[in-house]
Amino acid sequence: MHRLLKNVYYNAIHLRKKVRNYISPTARILLYHRVEDVRNDPHKLCVGRDNFYNQIKFLKENFKIIPLVKLVQDIKKGKVENNSIVITFDDGYADNLYHVLPVLEEYKIPATIFLIASYIGQNKPFSWDENTPSEDRGRPMTLDETKRLSNSRLIEIGGHTINHPKLAELTEKEQFKEIRGGKKMLEEMLNIPLFSFAYPFGGRNSFTPETVLMTKKAGYLYACANIHERVTNKSGIFALPRFVVRNWGVEKFKKKLNTFL
Repeated sequence: MHRLLKNVYYNAIHLRKKVRNYISPTARILLYHRVEDVRNDPHKLCVGRDNFYNQIKFLKENFKIIPLVKLVQDIKKGKVENNSIVITFDDGYADNLYHVLPVLEEYKIPATIFLIASYIGQNKPFSWDENTPSEDRGRPMTLDETKRLSNSRLIEIGGHTINHPKLAELTEKEQFKEIRGGKKMLEEMLNIPLFSFAYPFGGRNSFTPETVLMTKKAGYLYACANIHERVTNKSGIFALPRFVVRNWGVEKFKKKLNTFL
């Protein structure tokens, strides 16, 4: 009985979202991490280079791709453009410069890249990659690489804390140190202001209302989560939902876009 009620509940939510998508304008924010061809990808963070190219080509030909800041402005005005797309990347892998930026430049597509401050310019792998085979392990960008990326007119750099902790497990003081500290470090490294933030992990249990308050207090103007929903005129700009993109061929990518509710 409990399982039946649960299925009815989720089916009702699914139907409600499908109806909403027919009658209200919606946007989608896509979340990537790496673009690289690897054999071992235990965390499913990599999109192959050909798959990424074909995904971006398809998006360019079929959607309006806009900067994250433009979407935030549209939400504030209550004028989200239907089927608009925003591209984002988390963490700060070096392949974002070498395999992502050239494709974005070819198609003149904007993107926001959220960086973990403590890894920039450090010769160490991201903590979750330590057990990944070395030949498949991505590395963080050097400071020079980060500057080259941030100099592109297509790229907005955003914050992703100092160390990538699950913020909900920290005290407010510790959260503020991670959020504000990461912002300050990146601004000093790159000599640019940061306006956007992404919560590490980003699921509903990874940040709290207090985290949002700390994000605002740190000086950020909008923030992204990792909640699989479309953006509407009613979306909160400090918990913008995103859809994670996996290593899908373009045909599967097309189908997945349609199922992103």
